[in-house]
Amino acid sequence: MLNTIGRRRCGGNAYRKQNFVGGHGGTGSNWARGYYGSNEILSLIEDTIQSEAERCDRLQGFQLVHSMGGGTGSGLGGRVLDHVRVSYPNQVAHTYSIVPWMTVSDEPTESYNVLLSAARLVGDAHATYLADNRALFDTCCSSGNRGGGASAIPAYADLNHLVSQIMSGTTTGLRFSSKLNADMRKGTANLVPYPRLHFFVPGFAPFTFRGQTDTGMYTISELATQLFGVVRQQRRCTGADTIEAVVMAAVMTFRGRGLETDSSGGIPLQPATGWISDPERCWLPDNLKTFSYSVPSHGLQNSGTVVANTTAVRDVFERYCQRFASMLAKRKLLHKYTEEGMDSDEFRVSLEQIESLLAEYLAIEQINCSGDDNGDKQSFTSTSCMVTPSTVDECKLSVN
Repeated sequence: MLNTIGRRRCGGNAYRKQNFVGGHGGTGSNWARGYYGSNEILSLIEDTIQSEAERCDRLQGFQLVHSMGGGTGSGLGGRVLDHVRVSYPNQVAHTYSIVPWMTVSDEPTESYNVLLSAARLVGDAHATYLADNRALFDTCCSSGNRGGGASAIPAYADLNHLVSQIMSGTTTGLRFSSKLNADMRKGTANLVPYPRLHFFVPGFAPFTFRGQTDTGMYTISELATQLFGVVRQQRRCTGADTIEAVVMAAVMTFRGRGLETDSSGGIPLQPATGWISDPERCWLPDNLKTFSYSVPSHGLQNSGTVVANTTAVRDVFERYCQRFASMLAKRKLLHKYTEEGMDSDEFRVSLEQIESLLAEYLAIEQINCSGDDNGDKQSFTSTSCMVTPSTVDECKLSVN
């Protein structure tokens, strides 16, 4: 893979080959082997990080792209994140985390790997962009049914293309200038009302398959409506007891020429399709921020990206919590992890960490659903989930 990237015209110019660190073998989809048994390659990675950090004039932070289902992405990725937080405590750490799904991949140890990885993201990452393979898979399938041309079963390349579009959109502010300057810290300042609740749902519009272009011109209202739909569909749980997901904050980024002079009259905060049914009961009514850039995305006349901090991510974690708890109760495949030097208590601690996180998301949904007044909303200040002025009020970005 590294050789392939280095040979490409773009990759050869965009990356320093001195920073390419690779190894032979794998971790056997084992988080413990990736976390505890990768000391040799970890040393090379740490040296490379230090070398590149020293070359920076104004280091903003670090971005980690990893899979939570595999042993290397979850285990070694978590170890690298630990190193970054310890060695560079004043820098922010963002992750693009790929959540597996059994239709795309069904390793028996995925549930362990996902929860063990997520437990460390809670404390070590400042912001996590969750790319759920289930949501990506459904997006490719539903778009294909409308004539988009996708196969019945999307390939990995289809999912990766959608992830690349999302990453391109969410990092636009780091690569291009606009009326409002954005960096890694400011870009997420309004998205994280509580330190532990920093798991975001990203979305992109318009959807295109790999190798396709879209020459259509969309208004900001049309793009915003598509983006609202992406966030709204993130709630996977259904039934009479299902509580409506709460969007705590969101940022939308629009790219394309002429978007700033769009004649549609601005961005609809509550379009007809509905994102939040009642603006008065929105958790943070004024926390929808927008950016626009005149540089269009590759192959598109204009496009939009949304990053939403929504309680709907609870569905993703619950999916793996149930399987994790079931396997752990039977001690299924536990020996594969303890053989690598891992203490079995780490499983229990990680499960409790995620269950605590789910309880905080659920508390916000229940408070929002009950229609209590502002005073009751502000009473949600558990020890691990306090509203901190440095997080919310440090940088207020104006709506364009």
